[in-house]
Amino acid sequence: MQTDEILICEDSLEGIFTGIYAAYEWKCAPSHTFLQIGEEGNLRLFSRYRHVPCDGEKAEKVARTVRRRFGEECYETICYALSSCEEDRGQAVYRTVAEGLEGKFRGKLMDHLGNSYVRRVFELWRSVWYETHHLLGFVRFQETAGKILFSEIGPKNDVLSLLLPHFADRFPCENFVIRDAGRGIYGVHPAHQEWFLARMEDAPAGEAFRLSEEEYEMQELFRFFCRKITIKERANEKLQRQMLPLRFQEYMVEFVQSRQKRENNKEKIEIIE
Repeated sequence: MQTDEILICEDSLEGIFTGIYAAYEWKCAPSHTFLQIGEEGNLRLFSRYRHVPCDGEKAEKVARTVRRRFGEECYETICYALSSCEEDRGQAVYRTVAEGLEGKFRGKLMDHLGNSYVRRVFELWRSVWYETHHLLGFVRFQETAGKILFSEIGPKNDVLSLLLPHFADRFPCENFVIRDAGRGIYGVHPAHQEWFLARMEDAPAGEAFRLSEEEYEMQELFRFFCRKITIKERANEKLQRQMLPLRFQEYMVEFVQSRQKRENNKEKIEIIE
């Protein structure tokens, strides 16, 4: 009986690509090789665990191979799939690449949805793409007292790096920051410069930033506008939740209490105490 190889990779695109490189470098049989992301997970019997340190050069070689053999569109699909929060994303991408390199498929690799691994990569891509598409319209920036635009999001998938190119293109002259609240990652865009990602565990959250007085006024006006265009007789909260899930509403100005209401609630609490 052949022993299964469990390759433990870093939780990043480069880490997973390095794991794919290692699988071929060590001549592992795809049918008995599994890419595991991170240390967590149930241990498998009769398996050999091997750690794969992240290597940017090896990851770039895998990226070049995917682009050359399967095209830029397939590479983009794989990158989106690897931004998913699902634990099997690394294995799905590895087996999809392995199936493609075997040369059994004709035409575009991602068109062969009859293959379970290709279909799984497509499902992961679709989930990430939909969330990214939603956030492009749901992200709300707030101006801080320091004239920096700040936004906070709480996506299921790791989509921050997919959002930043869009907003960097729209606001090239602005200093802005987008914070992924769940992962503690900040997307930073200095005016007229390239954006970058920063992981800051102890950095301030959204509520720690002091907003400008103009921002408070604009928020009040925007809430007033939303209330005025609402037709109470045609309110449909079920449809609203379907089109705008609650997990997005938490970070949107029009669904957050105004400063006056927050201050009144705070005063009530202090009186009770």
